[in-house]
Amino acid sequence: MRNKKLSFVLVLFLVFNLIFAGCSSNKNESATEEVQNSAPDMATDSGSVAPQPEMEGIDYISDPKSIEPDKIITTVSIYMQTKDFMPTVEKLNSLIEKHKGYIETSNISYNNYVYSSALKRSEYTIRIPRENLSNFKKELNEIGNIISENTSKMDITKQYRDTQSRLKVLETKEARILALIEKAEKMQDIIALENQLSTIIYDKENLTANIMNMDDSVNYSTVNFQLEEVAKLSSGDNIKTPFGTRVMNALKESAYYAGRFFEDAVIALIYFFPYGIVISIIGYLVLKIIKKRKGKSIRKDINKEQPPQ
Repeated sequence: MRNKKLSFVLVLFLVFNLIFAGCSSNKNESATEEVQNSAPDMATDSGSVAPQPEMEGIDYISDPKSIEPDKIITTVSIYMQTKDFMPTVEKLNSLIEKHKGYIETSNISYNNYVYSSALKRSEYTIRIPRENLSNFKKELNEIGNIISENTSKMDITKQYRDTQSRLKVLETKEARILALIEKAEKMQDIIALENQLSTIIYDKENLTANIMNMDDSVNYSTVNFQLEEVAKLSSGDNIKTPFGTRVMNALKESAYYAGRFFEDAVIALIYFFPYGIVISIIGYLVLKIIKKRKGKSIRKDINKEQPPQ
């Protein structure tokens, strides 16, 4: 009896295994059929595999050489001294024209007061093509005494490419809206689409203007140039200058400033000479009046002290 029960259990176990295996094979066959049925949908009429959809926001670069160079804005500040102002200005204008640049803004201060020690000075904002900037700076050393020069660079590559990407997105939207307008039949739909189109066109114009401004800033470097007329050029001594040279320059500058002080003193005396004459005359008259009054008061005192006869 016990053996019969055991045999019955084994038979049931085998039956369940056969049923489970049959179900698994059916599932595999159905999955295979689904894959086979969906495969023709992925092929084109010519038998080739259909192209995969492009992912938005990802640029596929086929040729590394097609990448644009970095967008760098270069700004240079130069301070120059000269003893001959107008000839230096003429040389500067010729140099700018030679290197295909132009003056964006200029401010020249002329001093027409004879007795003033201040001299002429000018400030320019100059735009020079970036490929000519290096030669332009080298040739500037030949027209005057450069006291200081500072260069700064700003990388706007990321901002430039982001603006380009936004512009491409707007162009795609514009094309889609134009296509929808052609298919639209209801007037309210057409009006709504045209409003969207106007906004897109406005944004496109702003982005295009930004790109043009960035291109101009990159292609033409900015030179902030300051020119000052001086009676004596700076020596330019520093810690590397030999001691003997520094001593000689100090003596020369001392003699120069002593002479300037004497000249300024003489000019000041000449300038104030008429005022000195007037002040002297007024002082003389005041003193004369004071003495006269004192003389009268003394005589009165003497007369009072003398007894009557």
